[in-house]
Amino acid sequence: MKRKRKKRRLRLRYEGVKFITYFLAVLFLIIYTITNSIKAYNHYQYTKTDEYKIQTMGYSLEETKDLLKIMTKDIKEFLLTTPKEDIYYTITKQKYFLAKNYLEYIEYQKSHQDTSLNEIIALVNTHASDGWYNNTYKTDLSKNEQILVNKFYQLDENFKRDDLINIPLMYSYSGNMASQEVINNYIEMHKKVKEELGITLMVNSSFRTYQDQEEIYKQFSSKGKEYADSYAARPGFSEHQTGLAIDITSTANPTSNAFKESNEYTWLKEHCHEYGFIHRYPEGKENITGYNTESWHFRYVGKKIATQIYNEGITFDEYYAYYIEK
Repeated sequence: MKRKRKKRRLRLRYEGVKFITYFLAVLFLIIYTITNSIKAYNHYQYTKTDEYKIQTMGYSLEETKDLLKIMTKDIKEFLLTTPKEDIYYTITKQKYFLAKNYLEYIEYQKSHQDTSLNEIIALVNTHASDGWYNNTYKTDLSKNEQILVNKFYQLDENFKRDDLINIPLMYSYSGNMASQEVINNYIEMHKKVKEELGITLMVNSSFRTYQDQEEIYKQFSSKGKEYADSYAARPGFSEHQTGLAIDITSTANPTSNAFKESNEYTWLKEHCHEYGFIHRYPEGKENITGYNTESWHFRYVGKKIATQIYNEGITFDEYYAYYIEK
């Protein structure tokens, strides 16, 4: 009897182990099936995402994630219908890149493949890629001393600051006016140049009305429109109408040619930002500003911005496009 009971217990134990093993196998199969079904479903859902679709065009996951940060409907359509080229991603990593201009950068690069990406970005951001005066916009007057006036941004014919005052004659030739803030900072700069170089700066041109600029432009136009546009602003497009720009020479070097070779000009280029001024039309930036180099033309934008422009080696047009207008 004892042997029979023992066999029965062993059989029951075996049957129990067999059942548990079978149950666990079935359970594992169910879990495995469900897990793979979920994976398959998630993958199917993933194939519908922009991340997956962009990668199918040959972009890496890292590149794709960066591109998704700038994604708009138009950019998405472009990336999904255009065979991948390295520039389509590389250009997004350039300094001063603006997502809103992405497709314009690409379009411009197609016909200017010898132009560097940095230059393409600067040209498109500042509208210089459009051609001078082809597209014009009203200057945003709310920006105060940071307003932009160039060959694309214009002032109304009747615009005139209400804080213009005469520049004292010991700092300027007769008949010049500018904003009070401009004059205060110019006087400080004037004194520093006098102290360090023993040279007296003089303002020979400052605020001009729309009508004043109209007459000046007509004079240059006698040598042709292209010549005039290289040396003078059209009426409404002159910084001088802002009351924030001053043309500087010195008593030691009163002509523009002499001033360009002078120590005081070198000093101003290196230190004017400390007083809130920028050298507005520097050498090497003619394709951005639209003007030949003007050693005498300085523009007040405030010390903080002037210092940033100086440190980054950019023009006010570039600064405005990237940091203000965006």
